Amino acid sequence: MTKIKLYSLSFTCILLIAFAGCKKDYFINSGLHNPKFEGNMMQYLESRPFLFDTLIQVIKLADMEKYFTDSTMTFFAPADSSINRTYQYINLQLKLGGNDTLTSLNNIKAEFWRNTLLMYMFSGGRGLEEFQQLDLNNRSAFPGEFVRSMGGRVMNVGVIFGDASGLKYQGYRQLNLAYIPNQSSPQQGWRLTRVATSNIQPTNGYVHVLNYPGHYFGFDPDQAFLNAYYLGFNR
Repeated sequence: MTKIKLYSLSFTCILLIAFAGCKKDYFINSGLHNPKFEGNMMQYLESRPFLFDTLIQVIKLADMEKYFTDSTMTFFAPADSSINRTYQYINLQLKLGGNDTLTSLNNIKAEFWRNTLLMYMFSGGRGLEEFQQLDLNNRSAFPGEFVRSMGGRVMNVGVIFGDASGLKYQGYRQLNLAYIPNQSSPQQGWRLTRVATSNIQPTNGYVHVLNYPGHYFGFDPDQAFLNAYYLGFNR
């Protein structure tokens, strides 16, 4: 039975391990020294088990390996800790409701994992420089870009331009992915997650690694719980 990993390392320790495992390839919020990866997207994720071991389990539970080996796409990769947070939140809600808690990832239906993963997947390969500018304080001028995920949900992807030496928009650039709760009111209630490392290029697209502190897999933990509960659980 696939067991959920419970992490006790601090975020600082995780970063140190991640940087060591990546052989100093990574710059936070600024991409890679060498963005090319000689292998497909699944192979890239498998090469970083300290970040994506649980994500790989979820991909397999959802029976979606072929997307990551054969399809050309852009994937905003949630780290293991984000999946663990949602799993633990679902268990908390079950416990509060007087229900039996889950003991493994495969207690949750494959359909839940599939539907949630698809929110992070977009057809075609696109790097940071190919997305529109986003200014959260001036969205009328710089709204980012509304993009339909491979699951059919409209999300917002945008690049925030930082300031440098007093010059507006001349600093670092950071990619962001936003969940839009109400599709009929796309400017309201965004749940924004920043990208920590962008423009990783396996042979079948782009991977942008999401900043994992605070991020729940599925963006909205309450909605994730309702979705999982509605589908039922494998006991």
